[in-house]
Amino acid sequence: MKKHILLLLSFWLTTVMGMADNRFAGVQSLVDRRVPWLKDKVMFELLPQTDKVETFTLATHDGKLIIKATGENVACMGLNHYLEDYCHRSMSHMGDNLGPVNRLPEITSPVTRRVDMPLRYALNYCTFNYTMSFYQWEDWEHELDWMALHGVNLMLMPIGMEKVWQNTLRKFGVTELQIRNFIPGPGYTAWWLMGNLEGWGGPVSQTFIDGQAQMARRLLGRMEALGIRPVMQGFYGMVSRSIRDRHADAVIPQGMWGFFERPDILKPTGKLFGDMADVYYHEMKKLYGTNLKYFGGDLFHEGGLTGTLNVSDCGLAVQSAMERHFPGSTWVLQGWSGNPKPALLAKLNREKVLVVDLFGENSEVWEQTQAYGGTPFIWCVVSNFGEQCGMYGKLQRIALQIDKVRHSPYKNCLKGVGIMPEGINNNPVVYDLVLHAPMTDGKINVEEWLRSYITYRYGAFNEDIYAAWLIFLQTIYASVPEKYGLPESVFCARPGTKVVNTSSWGVRARYYDMDFFKEGVKRFMKARAAFSNSETYSYDMFDLLRQVQSDKGNRAYDDMIAAIEAKDVARFERTSDRFLHLLLRQDTLLAQSKGFTLDRWLGKAACFGKTEGDRALALKNAKMQLTFWGPDWNPNTTVHDYAAKEWSGMLKTLYYEEWKMFVDVWRQRVRGIEMIEPDYYGYQIAWSKKPVNYTPVKLNEVQMEALVADILR
Repeated sequence: MKKHILLLLSFWLTTVMGMADNRFAGVQSLVDRRVPWLKDKVMFELLPQTDKVETFTLATHDGKLIIKATGENVACMGLNHYLEDYCHRSMSHMGDNLGPVNRLPEITSPVTRRVDMPLRYALNYCTFNYTMSFYQWEDWEHELDWMALHGVNLMLMPIGMEKVWQNTLRKFGVTELQIRNFIPGPGYTAWWLMGNLEGWGGPVSQTFIDGQAQMARRLLGRMEALGIRPVMQGFYGMVSRSIRDRHADAVIPQGMWGFFERPDILKPTGKLFGDMADVYYHEMKKLYGTNLKYFGGDLFHEGGLTGTLNVSDCGLAVQSAMERHFPGSTWVLQGWSGNPKPALLAKLNREKVLVVDLFGENSEVWEQTQAYGGTPFIWCVVSNFGEQCGMYGKLQRIALQIDKVRHSPYKNCLKGVGIMPEGINNNPVVYDLVLHAPMTDGKINVEEWLRSYITYRYGAFNEDIYAAWLIFLQTIYASVPEKYGLPESVFCARPGTKVVNTSSWGVRARYYDMDFFKEGVKRFMKARAAFSNSETYSYDMFDLLRQVQSDKGNRAYDDMIAAIEAKDVARFERTSDRFLHLLLRQDTLLAQSKGFTLDRWLGKAACFGKTEGDRALALKNAKMQLTFWGPDWNPNTTVHDYAAKEWSGMLKTLYYEEWKMFVDVWRQRVRGIEMIEPDYYGYQIAWSKKPVNYTPVKLNEVQMEALVADILR
């Protein structure tokens, strides 16, 4: 009998261990991809979850790292904790520092971390276009591995919705041409899904639609292996305007978003709403499975017309359809621009709603609305708009706000933290700070945390770098008043004599002491020789030098405009020459870094798609988005240069030519000769339609040293 019991126990233990090993197979694959030097030195074990708090434990034994975790995602967090705190290694969107260590660092006694925020959220709809429009699988692999290591367990995932909509609309008599006119190009899906526009940047091909669906299935499989839940696109009543032709009484037109006509909204109490929701979710299940628990989709995002709609009934209809097809699912809403309105939430089951409170670093909407009337929410940062280049992030305020909300009367509604930049290839320090918060139970001491950050970012602690970062904390990363965003580059602005911003909602003014910031950069540069082989140091070095040069351009512009106002011909010649010289020097500087080149963006677009037509459309979208954005029939569009990039190639072939036109006109005007204002809008449209012929100027070591010295002079 005892022998029989022992055999059963042995079988049970073997089975449990096998299940645990299989459960962490995705995490082990991440190790193989990113840190192969750890491949045979790390073991994962399932840790029983005694309460609702996720936990991981780290220990070393006989030259092996043992990670015990309550699940796949928290196991990734444990791995990242070991890499950062013990190996001084890290992964980012601006360079990786993942080289092998000479000897596996030992942990003298087991380390346990509790993750007291159940949700760690990532991504803005806009990120999928300003950063990810032309991602290939290797880009997505890197993205998901980064997400997993940083503990993200809930991620927006709107890839592949084209196929869902195509299959749905076909069943309601919408023609193939009308479907093509509804689906936007690859650079504009975000604003389509948010109900702002339809069709712009298209039409797309069937190969594109099928390719996106195939990529979505691949992404969902990898996300599941890494413990990341997807937020899919739910049905919230948005429909193609072509539906209006057949069912005029079933829709409410939504008016305009800027110069784009919005898709319509179905009346929630009408039969067509329920019928279309049923088909939509049926197609979703066929394509992407039934194991989906979170759905996004915002009514009246950045405007829209309610007309005769009962907004509360709209909300109830949306949630009811979700629950009918995916019982227990959660509706994820954006806390942005006055939404979600109390009326929308009024009839909802709040336990199945999650608000992502976007602009936490700038506002306290969660407090002003009393946690959106007692609705579960996630505190998030935006921190970047349009993926413009600019060093920015209110680090001290972020730490203070996270601590404040955790200890507020609404702490029971707080479900986690998140990052929602419109573009993510920037300011890695911001994302790391936010996503470290779930492993702390008190306010983060930013100065102390920066010691850890620079050590794992660059691979070793350095006093000069730390001193520089303390200056950055008081300048570019200062917690400035609400009205400021990242300091935009005047080089990228549409030329004029009163440039106060590059994008319509941006700001050119500097909120920091530019000379003090430059002293910080000089201090950072003292460590250059010690980190000559560091990819992460190199990325940050070029970004810092770019910011200094951008600041110089800001001052040079002001000098040029002062010369115009004084009608001083000689002074204008001198100051305009300097401004154009600085702009070209910026182009030369950034040509030395792969992270700041137009070639990188256009290169991805040129490879995006299986046909020549798909690739040509992707290239067109890539250039449109960077410049006039849209539409191409109205020069007063407010979104021109919203996604402007201070990149090598952009500076030389576009911005320099625009500013040269400006200088040529004002060269005559300061002499009293009337000149017609250049057509910058038309020039951007023409630029987006032609091949960009640009050969980056590569510098040798002596030339590079001279350029750096000139920038820091």
